[in-house]
Amino acid sequence: MINFDTSNADCGNVQCAVCDKAITGGDWFARIRHGDWLVALCCPLCVEAFQANPRAYIRRIETLALFRSANGPFKQELAA
Repeated sequence: MINFDTSNADCGNVQCAVCDKAITGGDWFARIRHGDWLVALCCPLCVEAFQANPRAYIRRIETLALFRSANGPFKQELAA
Protein backbone atom coordinates (compact mmCIF):
# COMPACT_ATOMS: atom_id res chain seq x y z
CA MET A 1 0.00 0.00 0.00
CA ILE A 2 1.32 3.41 -0.93
CA ASN A 3 2.02 5.59 2.08
CA PHE A 4 3.07 9.22 1.70
CA ASP A 5 2.19 10.35 5.24
CA THR A 6 5.28 10.92 7.38
CA SER A 7 3.62 12.84 10.19
CA ASN A 8 4.60 9.99 12.52
CA ALA A 9 8.39 10.24 12.91
CA ASP A 10 8.55 6.49 13.61
CA CYS A 11 6.79 5.47 10.39
CA GLY A 12 8.67 2.49 9.05
CA ASN A 13 7.67 2.43 5.39
CA VAL A 14 6.80 5.42 3.22
CA GLN A 15 7.30 6.44 -0.37
CA CYS A 16 8.99 9.48 -1.85
CA ALA A 17 6.33 12.00 -2.84
CA VAL A 18 8.10 12.70 -6.15
CA CYS A 19 9.53 9.43 -7.51
CA ASP A 20 7.57 6.89 -5.39
CA LYS A 21 10.79 5.19 -4.25
CA ALA A 22 10.27 3.13 -1.10
CA ILE A 23 11.85 4.72 1.96
CA THR A 24 12.24 2.33 4.86
CA GLY A 25 13.27 2.84 8.44
CA GLY A 26 12.85 6.61 8.38
CA ASP A 27 15.82 6.94 6.04
CA TRP A 28 14.41 9.89 4.06
CA PHE A 29 16.56 12.75 2.81
CA ALA A 30 14.00 15.38 3.83
CA ARG A 31 10.45 15.81 5.05
CA ILE A 32 8.47 18.84 3.95
CA ARG A 33 5.17 20.05 5.33
CA HIS A 34 2.76 21.38 2.74
CA GLY A 35 -0.69 22.16 4.11
CA ASP A 36 -1.96 19.11 6.00
CA TRP A 37 0.65 16.81 4.48
CA LEU A 38 4.13 16.00 5.73
CA VAL A 39 5.82 14.22 2.84
CA ALA A 40 9.09 12.34 2.62
CA LEU A 41 11.60 12.95 -0.13
CA CYS A 42 14.43 10.55 -0.92
CA CYS A 43 17.13 12.78 -2.41
CA PRO A 44 18.12 16.37 -3.27
CA LEU A 45 16.73 16.07 -6.82
CA CYS A 46 13.30 15.10 -5.49
CA VAL A 47 13.42 18.03 -3.03
CA GLU A 48 14.12 20.40 -5.93
CA ALA A 49 11.33 18.90 -8.04
CA PHE A 50 8.85 19.11 -5.15
CA GLN A 51 9.77 22.70 -4.31
CA ALA A 52 9.44 23.73 -7.96
CA ASN A 53 5.82 22.51 -8.13
CA PRO A 54 4.54 21.21 -4.78
CA ARG A 55 0.87 21.51 -5.69
CA ALA A 56 1.15 18.91 -8.46
CA TYR A 57 2.57 16.31 -6.07
CA ILE A 58 0.15 17.17 -3.26
CA ARG A 59 -2.79 16.94 -5.68
CA ARG A 60 -1.67 13.43 -6.70
CA ILE A 61 -1.31 12.38 -3.05
CA GLU A 62 -4.73 13.80 -2.18
CA THR A 63 -6.33 12.01 -5.14
CA LEU A 64 -4.78 8.68 -4.13
CA ALA A 65 -5.90 9.20 -0.52
CA LEU A 66 -9.45 9.98 -1.65
CA PHE A 67 -9.66 6.83 -3.77
CA ARG A 68 -8.52 4.75 -0.80
CA SER A 69 -10.82 6.38 1.74
CA ALA A 70 -14.22 5.09 2.79
CA ASN A 71 -15.74 8.25 1.29
CA GLY A 72 -14.05 7.80 -2.07
CA PRO A 73 -15.67 6.74 -5.34
CA PHE A 74 -14.87 3.09 -4.70
CA LYS A 75 -16.34 2.94 -1.20
CA GLN A 76 -18.91 0.31 -2.24
CA GLU A 77 -16.15 -1.92 -3.60
CA LEU A 78 -14.18 -1.54 -0.35
CA ALA A 79 -17.17 -2.65 1.68
CA ALA A 80 -17.62 -5.83 -0.37
